[in-house]
Amino acid sequence: MYQSAFELGHVALNVRNLDLQSQYYQQVLGLSVLHQDETQIDLGVGNTVLVRLIQTEELLDVAGSYGLYHLAILLPSREALAQIFKHFVDNSVPLIGASDHDYSEAIYLEDTEGNGIEIYRDRPVSEWDIREDGRIIGTTEAMDAEGLYRLATPLEGLYKMPEGSRMGHVHLSVRKSSISSEFYQNVLQVQDKFSVRSASWLASGNYHHHLAVNEWGGQGLTTRTEGMRGLAYYTVHFKDEQLYRDTIERAKRFAKDVEIGEQEASFTDLDGIKTRLVLNR
Repeated sequence: MYQSAFELGHVALNVRNLDLQSQYYQQVLGLSVLHQDETQIDLGVGNTVLVRLIQTEELLDVAGSYGLYHLAILLPSREALAQIFKHFVDNSVPLIGASDHDYSEAIYLEDTEGNGIEIYRDRPVSEWDIREDGRIIGTTEAMDAEGLYRLATPLEGLYKMPEGSRMGHVHLSVRKSSISSEFYQNVLQVQDKFSVRSASWLASGNYHHHLAVNEWGGQGLTTRTEGMRGLAYYTVHFKDEQLYRDTIERAKRFAKDVEIGEQEASFTDLDGIKTRLVLNR
């Protein structure tokens, strides 16, 4: 089992076309509308919100700023990944790619405004390449698409993402990965599980990664500001109040724009990316 100080919650996106984006997450990813008003829609599985869409009038394309590289929804089994893959293939959903990372199998796509999405399943921890120093080594090979598709059963009616699906990790686009990696290690007390010159994969406890940062977008993107299209914030959930309070204290030392509430707080990194902390009592 995974052991960590926190779990990830929903990812919030600022979008120009609220209705079109909502339809995408319902029809393509199989999420359900859990709450809706004129400017915001929460989508998820069961009672769990996975994606929050927030109306914005900002025009800058999401690729022009730092923020989200992709949100990554973890499915409960390989069979569940096979079902959504069959749904994608049978409905000619455009995909960016599909990879075997050794510890996981992942499918990549983008929503209608260019926000990156990963849908994946984890292999059993016993199959991961875990080194003595705690690093977890991943690879990038071609996914066994034919084998995965054959595993799926015929779809009955509209596809729905299954119960037990949750936000597995969030991958961020940043100006300088080494600086961002150090920042998140300082504030969230995540550990570097694997790094290359231009990217780092970070986790709390013994997971392969809850966060990743990369500088693949280059040095010239725009720093995020409030309301900008793309990532509004992502959420980190704590069950332990002391861990929540300790994280806020570290944020006050290392982060910008720290806002503190009794059960919610937030901070911003050097690239304008906001993390929202939530205490679940």
